[in-house]
Formats: sequence, C-alpha cells, structure tokens
Amino acid sequence: MGGALVHGAGSQNLQNRLIMSKAEEMGMDCRQLIAGCEDFLELTYKGRSIVINKTRSHRLPLIAGLLAKNKEAANHLLQRRGLPVPPFIVVPDMGEKAARFLETCASVVVKPLDASGSAGVTLDIRTKGQLDEAIRRAGRYSGSILIQQFVPGADYRVLVIGGKVAAVTEYRPAFVIGDGSSSVRELIWQLNETRIRRSDIGEMEAFAEIQADSPRLAGVLDKQGATLDDVIPAGAKLELFELHNAPAGEISEIYADRTDSVCPANAEMAIEAARTLQIDVAGIDMRCPDIGRPITRTSGGILEVNALPDFTYHVFSYEGASRDVTRMYLEYLFEESLSASHN
Repeated sequence: MGGALVHGAGSQNLQNRLIMSKAEEMGMDCRQLIAGCEDFLELTYKGRSIVINKTRSHRLPLIAGLLAKNKEAANHLLQRRGLPVPPFIVVPDMGEKAARFLETCASVVVKPLDASGSAGVTLDIRTKGQLDEAIRRAGRYSGSILIQQFVPGADYRVLVIGGKVAAVTEYRPAFVIGDGSSSVRELIWQLNETRIRRSDIGEMEAFAEIQADSPRLAGVLDKQGATLDDVIPAGAKLELFELHNAPAGEISEIYADRTDSVCPANAEMAIEAARTLQIDVAGIDMRCPDIGRPITRTSGGILEVNALPDFTYHVFSYEGASRDVTRMYLEYLFEESLSASHN
C-alpha cells in the first residue's frame, strides 16, 4: 500500500506532477516548456536538456504513436510477430459481418478504432441487441468500430520502459468485504475514503468516487441479493460492478501490484509487443486468468499497447507495493548522463 507525496507546483496534470516532483528529488530541473501549457515539460540534467510529453519520451518515433492509436494496424503487426492477440474485426456499423462474428465468439468487446482510453468501449457483449447498442455508442467516437473476442480473466497493465518491465498492475472492478457491522453503503464510503488516503493525492483526480446511489450499482447488488442498507457477514465479498454489457468508462476499479508475480514468458511478450510497435515507454494491456502463467497457455491475450502510459496506478497501488516508475522513467531519459556520472 505505497504512495508518494506529489508536489509539482504549477501543474494540474497528475502525470506531470509526478515527473516534476521526482525530478526535483533527483536533482533535475523540470519546468513547463510554455508556462501554463501541460503538453510539454523541459528537463535539464548535467547540462543536457530534453523535452517530453508527459510519459512520452523524446525517443518515441512519430510512426509509433500513430500505430498505437490505430488499433487495427497495431493488432496486425502484433499478430504478424506471433504475439497472442484475440480475434477481431473492424466494421463501419452493425451488419451481417458483425452479427456473424458475435455468433462465432459468443462474447465480444466493442471499441472505437482510434479513440483513446475507455471512451465508447463496451465489455462482454452477448446478444445482437447489445451489440447494436454498443456499436452505436462506439460510433460517437470513431467512424470505424473494432469488435474483439472477449477474454475471460483479469486485466493487467505491464509497464515497459526502455525494453525492461518496470511494473505490473492488476485492475479489477471494485468490491467490498463485509465486517459484520457496517452497511453496504458505509462500506462503499469507507472504500472511497481509503482509496483517496492511500493514494496520498488528497483528491479524486486519479481514483473516481464510487457512486453508491447509481441505478447500475443497485442492479448489481440486487443480483447478489443485497441492498445498500444491508449488513453483510464478516469476510463476505460483494461485487459493486459487473462486466457483462458494461460501458468500461463507468466501472471503478481497484489496483493491485503484481510486479513480482508476472512470469518470464509474459514479461518477454510485453517487451516484444512494445518493441514491435517501436514504443520505448509502453503500457501493455493483457487479459488472462493468471499473470503468473504464460498467456499462450491460458487462452489469454494482448488487448492493447499504449504509447502514453499512466504511471498513477503503479505509484499509488491500492494493494501491494508502490513502484517508483517515475524514477525509472527519468533514469531512462538521462541514462547516458547518469552512466557518465557513475564512471
């Protein structure tokens, strides 16, 4: 349950604040290239200056960023490299091709082809009606829609910096554990408070508040035979979200460090995925039952490779160790200067 105090005065973006605070700690000068502009930071160390875009380094080729944004092109290259990417198709709208693909896969995920984050993403779709609705939702963000086979298991983010695995985080839908005396509503309030306190951020920027009174949550609780006013037994787990036909952006998650659990085969596949797309600082999203076993043996897969990875959840882990990935990033950026100073 680690964390780090964040300073980064003058910046509102959390990634920038992490970088600015760590740079100051390491004796590096770090400031906004243009005052008030969050897009670019200028770092200076031992007479050498570089400009970065948050967690995008000065070494990232333009083509790599473009490939990462186009999920079809990225998946094509990953598949050609022999990496396990779940089957997918790209369609402009709901049609016979999409319907047939759903029949073949039984459960799918729908994503806007070239949008970032979780906007327009719907998970675990099982019926044509759900598929049609999900495609319409994704269509608000892109003219092309990616439909991919849904992979059972847990979600993992593998952070690769300079060809090495820096950290691995498991993220799963939020849940509460009963204590035998608190109501479900009180447990949710406690979870919200704990997530903020453990992050040391003191704000909701990185960890969105779980809305206890949302209709979707009421439905999830009802399926488990519970209400907000119920007191559940000590040790009993109650899920607060479900993945089935769920918009990804509406799911609050709990993050757990799994860096020491990843098996060498999965670590190497993450490194190879980043290398294939020429992304030096990459977040590789994998989904599988257990990150400690090769995803090629557990029907797991690589879902996406991100060229602007979020450091927050590695630094402010809800469960497990805090990983100082910001230091690793800065050491990578100035590896020549740091190496020279040690000689």
